[in-house]
Amino acid sequence: MTSETGNPVSEDELHALVDRRLDVDRAAQVRAYLDADGELANEVENWRTNDAALSEILSAYAYGEASDIPAPTRVGSSRFGGWPAMAAAVLVAFGLGGGSGYLARGMAQPAGQVADTGSGWLEVAARDVFLTYVREVRHPVEVDASERDHLVNWLGNRIEKPFTAPSLGDLGFELVGGRLLPVGGKPGAMLMYENAQGDRATILMARNAGARDTAFQFSQDLGVNTFRWIDGPLAYAISGFLDRGSLEDISREVYAHFENI
Repeated sequence: MTSETGNPVSEDELHALVDRRLDVDRAAQVRAYLDADGELANEVENWRTNDAALSEILSAYAYGEASDIPAPTRVGSSRFGGWPAMAAAVLVAFGLGGGSGYLARGMAQPAGQVADTGSGWLEVAARDVFLTYVREVRHPVEVDASERDHLVNWLGNRIEKPFTAPSLGDLGFELVGGRLLPVGGKPGAMLMYENAQGDRATILMARNAGARDTAFQFSQDLGVNTFRWIDGPLAYAISGFLDRGSLEDISREVYAHFENI
């Protein structure tokens, strides 16, 4: 494998890209290579998803006993043996104190083989909300960022979850504002962010329609990339025309923000 600069792209470098261990210039070269190879790009994205799933398990059970490992909830087989191998990886993590990187590669199911969690409604809602408001010039939001406190208090009351707006300035995005909207027949909240280049991303918060908790799930439709997850009574989704890596960076910041509230 070679990048657009002619330098070979090794599997180690692909793993390093997922683990954020490449320097900025080399990461850009490897991403450009992936942009030209859709099949490999999808495989690498599956690695990201698998890592997120394993990290979710480890974060929940890091101080537990081996008997605390949750029962398998996925179906099918993977490159390295499916969920029995995942459970083995978790056991090793308990003993060695780590479970990401090479050990975790391919041990979770590819995205297409994950059992249905009933969260497809969230993907559709997030995409439609983004496409509806992303190109609005005069009225992309109901309440703009100049009324930040009022905005989050109002939306928090309506979705029955007090919150504060994430700060994404380190990633180059600033809050535009937000709006109340219906999602699945219940009040939902949208926050919109924009960078200096005019790229926008939306955060959708909605009441959980009954799906079980999920780690990050990635989807792409109509040119819109979306990362979504469900945490108890609330569902979250971040959407944009941004590349997967940039949107994932935003999603991790947003996830960490809401986890700390």
